[in-house]
Amino acid sequence: MELVFRCCLAIAGIINLLPSFLAFLPNKMKSSYGIEIPDASYELLLRHRAVLFGIVGGVMIYSAITKKYYSLAVIIGLISMVSFIILLKLVNGEVNAELQKIMKVDVFAIIILLIGLALYSNSNK
Repeated sequence: MELVFRCCLAIAGIINLLPSFLAFLPNKMKSSYGIEIPDASYELLLRHRAVLFGIVGGVMIYSAITKKYYSLAVIIGLISMVSFIILLKLVNGEVNAELQKIMKVDVFAIIILLIGLALYSNSNK
C-alpha cells in the first residue's frame, strides 16, 4: 500500500506543481484564473503565488520519490488545498468559473491524497 500512497502523493504533488509554471508565463494567468491583471504589483503577487505552488508540489513529489517526510508533505498539501476551498467559500460574492474549476481540481487532489493516506495508514496498523 505504500506504493499506492506514494503514487497518490505524487499525483497531488503534480496537481500543485502545475500552476507554478505561471510564474514564467504571466500572459497565461488571465486565461488560467479568468481575471484581468491590472498592474505590475498584482502580477508580482500572482507570480509569487505560483512559486509557492511549486514549493508545495515539489515537497510532495520529493516525499513520494524519496519515501521521506510523508506527514509533512501531506500536511503542507492539505493546508494549501483546503485553505483555498475555505477562502473561496468565505469570499463575499461570486467567483468566476475558472476559480470554481480550480476548487474542483483541489477537491479531487484532496480526495486522492486522503485515499492514499488512508490505505497506507491502514496497512501499517
